[in-house]
Amino acid sequence: MSLTIDWDRERWLYLPDAFPWHVYPDEDAWITTITGAFVRAGWTAEQASWLGDYLRGLRANNTSGAHRFAWLLDPQAVLASIDVFDLEADPDQTLADLTGSDGSSDDLRPPLVTEVTAADLGSGHRVERSLRVPRPAHESIDDDDPVGDDVMLMVFWVFRSPRADVVVTATHGEPLALAAVLPDIEALIDRIRVAD
Repeated sequence: MSLTIDWDRERWLYLPDAFPWHVYPDEDAWITTITGAFVRAGWTAEQASWLGDYLRGLRANNTSGAHRFAWLLDPQAVLASIDVFDLEADPDQTLADLTGSDGSSDDLRPPLVTEVTAADLGSGHRVERSLRVPRPAHESIDDDDPVGDDVMLMVFWVFRSPRADVVVTATHGEPLALAAVLPDIEALIDRIRVAD
């Protein structure tokens, strides 16, 4: 089982999980190509270095085997990435199992579940969770900024069929920033299909 994804290359960058990959012998060659394109578009060397570090970090923490994409239309304005999981079909797994939306104490409110339809994947569900994430004490700026909780928005799109369970996830600490890229995320989801 595998997925075919035809993404918009002007908006999304696929982050390979291993090298060599296509014409790139290693991560450094891949990063140099991407950051070089941004430098030619007017970015400074410092900005390009920051982008390279960001992309290295996204690759390094992708430990779950997901197909990861970074939104690169304007990374200085919004940093966003999504993960696409290509899972074996498992009818015993519930929607709550696939999204962790089983009433965890970390949830600020009950998850919002809506029905959605993707062009090739068909009918599915979108699950939106708002999670309370403890902020470590060392991240507190001063005594006037007490240690508290941050809010993390997680959105899942789940499409199930006898051939596969496809789960797409997006996570962001700024709900408005994530909302700004939701149309692009949903356009990418419309281009996912389960290969015959």
